[in-house]
Formats: sequence, structure tokens, C-alpha cells
Amino acid sequence: LGGKAVGKSREDGAFTIELAKPESRVVVTFAAEGYVSNTRVFDSKATGINTVVVWPVAYRVKFDPARELDIELGASRIRVPANALAGAGGKKAGGKVDLAFTLFDITSPWQRAAAPGDFTGKWEDGSVRRLDSYGIFDLAVRDHKGNRLSLRPGTAIDLSIGLPRRLFKRPPRRVGYFTFDILAGLWIHAGAFVFAPRTLTYNGTIKKLGGCHNLDDPQLTTCVTVQVTNVYDGSGLQGMLVMVQGAQYTFSATTNANGFVCLIVDRNASFSVTAQGSPYGSGSFWATPQPVTLTSPNIQSDATNCGDPVLCPFIGTVPADFVTGMRVAAR
Repeated sequence: LGGKAVGKSREDGAFTIELAKPESRVVVTFAAEGYVSNTRVFDSKATGINTVVVWPVAYRVKFDPARELDIELGASRIRVPANALAGAGGKKAGGKVDLAFTLFDITSPWQRAAAPGDFTGKWEDGSVRRLDSYGIFDLAVRDHKGNRLSLRPGTAIDLSIGLPRRLFKRPPRRVGYFTFDILAGLWIHAGAFVFAPRTLTYNGTIKKLGGCHNLDDPQLTTCVTVQVTNVYDGSGLQGMLVMVQGAQYTFSATTNANGFVCLIVDRNASFSVTAQGSPYGSGSFWATPQPVTLTSPNIQSDATNCGDPVLCPFIGTVPADFVTGMRVAAR
């Protein structure tokens, strides 16, 4: 949290984190040896249970940094120039180094959940928008002591990133390239990749090693309002964590005193909504018996339109029931 270790998960994977004060946007990174680190964004005022997925590193390759590396890993290809890597103080890396590479299939719910952030990107003009991803990958190189290496000034790594099969039909010719800021929990725009129809890959270069990278287009979003209600009397439930699962993203927010919550979803599309929490204090856990499917209007809007009855219209209720018994599975 904020670049400092604040705890470890227990044997069953469960964890708790203590905060000095409540915050609506808490950025926490989860790391484990052999896995890709995952950074999640939480609302500390929300009640309920959070599940964090970490994904195993897919490929590890040892090579001599004094020689060029040109290697295919699954549907992707990585080309590292000779003498491009640097250690502490910018010194040229020597000896065998270890390259770790993982490409997330963003059409898979579990792999998408293991990718960092909440698909929110920041552009050069400072605007923040949600993203549609066409490929998220983690790429890191370490020396024989396990220290992270960087790229020397004036060098770059050429990449060909394989497109998931479900996105073959109409991929954009050009998409934005983003790096991830683990302190802010945001994807930062850093360039572009171009689609190659012959190889079904997005091709480009990166000038920064370490952490996750993302190939995205701005998402066509709309703002909608829903209400979480008590299934017995129809009253609104406060402090419920509401989660949206769309075609390529997840989004969560917390209900206000009357049970209303503003959600950012795909424009003109169906999506599923669930809610969970303890609106009446500890010992009373409420949740939706099953996901509620709703359809968003064909209006372009975003989080800045929350509270606007036209650009962020009310589209339905999500009933929640009292849970008398619950078993949580950790993955």
C-alpha cells in the first residue's frame, strides 16, 4: 500500500488491511513469488468480501544480454537488442538474465480479474476514461541476483502481442499503448501499437521494463443508476458493494443512504449486477440471490455525469436478501 508492505495473506488466502482513515479509492498491490503482481482499487467504506486473483507467470527465459534475443512465446514475439539492458546506476547488464512474460487472455473472466487496475486510463491531456483492452501483458527482466533491470537510454524492445481468438472479427487497426502506475492504480497512455492482419498480432515497441502493459481503445461508456433494495419491504440498503460484470471489464461502487449507486457500463449493452454487504452492521450479511441482468441506454456519458437524471438515468433495482449461512472459496 503506497509502495510499502502492509501484511500477508493467511494459509487460506484470506487477508485484512488496516487503514488510518476511510478512503473511497484505496490502491493495493498483491505480490507472490512465481505470480504476476495484481493491483486492485477498493472503496474502504464498502462492506462485504473482496476476492483478489493472482496469475502464475507464463514464461521464463534465461539469456545472455550481450546478444540479441528474438523469441516466440505462445502467440507473441519478443525482440530484445544486444546490450540493451542496464542494472543499478545504468551499468550495462552482464551474465545470464531472466525474462518473465505473461499475456493475459482478457476474454477470460479469471485472467481478466488477475490484470491490475479497473480498466481506467489517463491520457496526455489529463482526462481519465475507461478502456476496452485488446491485450494485457506483464514483462520483467531480472539479473542473477533477482534485481530488476531497465532499458538503457535510446533502446527499445520490439513486441508482437497475440490477439485473443474471440476478438479476431473486427480488431481496430491502431490501439493505444498504456503502462500501469501502481501507486495511482491507473493505466497511463504511452504510445500506440498497430494491428498486423497476417500474424493477428498488435506490433509496437516499449521503452520501459517492469510491471504490466495494456493495449486499449477508449471504451464507449454510459452512466446508469440502480438501487439495491431489501427484498422484504423494498427499502434501500446503504453501504452495499455493487459489482458489474460486462463483456470485458468489472466495475464496483457503494450504495448511498437510500441504496442508490452510480455505475459505469458499456453503452447500449446488457450487463449483470450483484450486491453484497452488511447494511445493518456486523452479523447481518445481505447479498443478491443471483445476478440481475440490466440493459444500458445508448447514451455516451461517464462518472462525471453521476446524479444527472438524463445522462445517468435510473434503470432498475437489485434486490438483496439476508444470508443466514455463507461459505467463501479462496482462489
